Amino acid sequence: MIIDKTQFSEVDIVKLVKGTVVPRPIAWISSVGKSGIPNLAPYSFFNVISTNPIMFMIASGPAENVGKTGDKDTLANIRECGDFVINMTSASLADKMHHCSIVYPKDVSEFEEAGLTVAESKIVTAPRVAEAPISMECILREVLEFGNFNQIIAELVCYHINDEVYMENDKVNYQKYDPIGRMAANYTHVRDLFFPGDVSSI
Repeated sequence: MIIDKTQFSEVDIVKLVKGTVVPRPIAWISSVGKSGIPNLAPYSFFNVISTNPIMFMIASGPAENVGKTGDKDTLANIRECGDFVINMTSASLADKMHHCSIVYPKDVSEFEEAGLTVAESKIVTAPRVAEAPISMECILREVLEFGNFNQIIAELVCYHINDEVYMENDKVNYQKYDPIGRMAANYTHVRDLFFPGDVSSI
């Protein structure tokens, strides 16, 4: 089956692409605006885009998709305060993370609704999720508009990792971390690790 651009309207091409580009890492973003009420929301259009400096890209979709006008609460907070935290999710936190995808009024904190602990960050104003195995404090560098999404470009300024997740030689213990990824509408464990065979002859 081949679907070219002229046929995109005949199928749910967005659904197909979301089911194709998998598994996607999940940025569980904590932010705070001028109101002082912390916000927490998961974003799976997310990845590392630079290593010197270390920078991330998170794509934030249209606010009307969640019944709001203007920016989504996360993006609005980031624009106001200029920083945020990317908290990474382990399998044991999956339910709480998913709970934070529920659309609440801006004056409601997802930390409280999901039963999570607010932890102070070292550099940025936004709080961290105390229960997260890894949290990355970020400073906003730029917001770019591509299509109907806003691309949040941010730089890492402080990295938190639980002692049990950290291994010698700056490695991550995946058994302790137990990360999950996003598929189309569902989630997946990342546990069956392997290394491909010898490809030196290719």
